[in-house]
Amino acid sequence: MVAWLQRLVLPPVVMAVCAAGMAATCWLTEGGWQDSLLILLAAGVLAVASLAIMFSASYAFHRAGTTLHPQKFQRVSALLVNGVFRFSRNPVYLGQILLLAAWGLFLGGIGVWLWWGLFFAYLDRVQIPREEAFLRDNFGQDYRVFCDQVRRWL
Repeated sequence: MVAWLQRLVLPPVVMAVCAAGMAATCWLTEGGWQDSLLILLAAGVLAVASLAIMFSASYAFHRAGTTLHPQKFQRVSALLVNGVFRFSRNPVYLGQILLLAAWGLFLGGIGVWLWWGLFFAYLDRVQIPREEAFLRDNFGQDYRVFCDQVRRWL
């Protein structure tokens, strides 16, 4: 991939593009915000849960003295297996997926979920496999055991 393009293709940037695409789709097709209190409450719960997951994972990276930068995963110096990593091998990406789902619920409509699906596919088929290959190569059996014990998402 071209170096400048690789710097732009960070999961948070892709997520922001998908979030904007969701808003544009909602505006172009449904023409309004979600007005069900129950749906808005669910969106709020998802948003809070996603932020808690992401902050917890970020704090774990910080405590371990390793990077969480998605394009600099070669600098990872520790395999994190405790905390939120006991439930998901990719809690930051899980948090991003949940946050985008909260946004989709908030916006309402079917069309917005295409963007959510694109973001999920990007993470699941592009970003995560590159990181997993690195972790397999660098942490060997410890990473394989971790993968046997903890699912990729939940």
